[in-house]
Amino acid sequence: MLNAHPSLVAPPECGFIQWNYRSFANADFNQATVRESFAGAILKSKKMETWGLSKQDLIETFDSVVSPNYQNLCEAVFKSYASLRLGKFYPKAAVDKNNYYIDYLEEIALAMPHATYIHLVRDVRDVAQSYLEIERTKHVGKYAPKLSATAEEIALEWAENNEKIDSFLKNKVHLVVRYEDLLVKKESELERVSEFLCIPYHEKMLQYYEFNDEPAETISWKQKTLEPLDPSRVGAFRRELAPDFNQKLWNLAESTLKKFGYSK
Repeated sequence: MLNAHPSLVAPPECGFIQWNYRSFANADFNQATVRESFAGAILKSKKMETWGLSKQDLIETFDSVVSPNYQNLCEAVFKSYASLRLGKFYPKAAVDKNNYYIDYLEEIALAMPHATYIHLVRDVRDVAQSYLEIERTKHVGKYAPKLSATAEEIALEWAENNEKIDSFLKNKVHLVVRYEDLLVKKESELERVSEFLCIPYHEKMLQYYEFNDEPAETISWKQKTLEPLDPSRVGAFRRELAPDFNQKLWNLAESTLKKFGYSK
């Protein structure tokens, strides 16, 4: 949705910011050789091949950065993608949507000190239903997801992750968005997100499936990004999961579910 906004860029997943932080956090990017080395390291990052960038693309973008430091050059990588793939030469904001950052929140905060955060939450019971559906499909490929399958694993992982994020964000500029609200109150929720990002709301966000640039390497298990929003998916677990499985998920994650406004 955010990637479809004319003023934003939200590329496919690639955790290059965290992977390269320790090696380049204090580098002297005023030196052309260091910028070139950083460009090479970026391109070696896992999944970066899905962005379609060349070393020359990155170097040219880096060379145009007025104050070259780690954060500014990381932002330049997003701008390079926006220019090459989307024709957005200067997006007003870049969105990084890597789930695995959950384990590196403090490091991300150091790497990108001016970042703001959107915490997207989904009912663990619908998360479980989605996980099991993906597992049944048996996706293949280098980046095929490896997901938890038992109620215990799913509930405890979900609760731990959301509590960790909630604690981290206490003193950060952030917005909590519930997945279900995006499906049911799409315009008002996207208006709220737009206001948080200090950009005007744009209807293209609701037409995201027409502007999808999800790479071939990962689109197999992200087919719903090619479709309009489906409000019927809210509470799908009530129809599609066994009652005892649902009950176990609730019992294990009850306090966190209630914290984010979910009910039994």
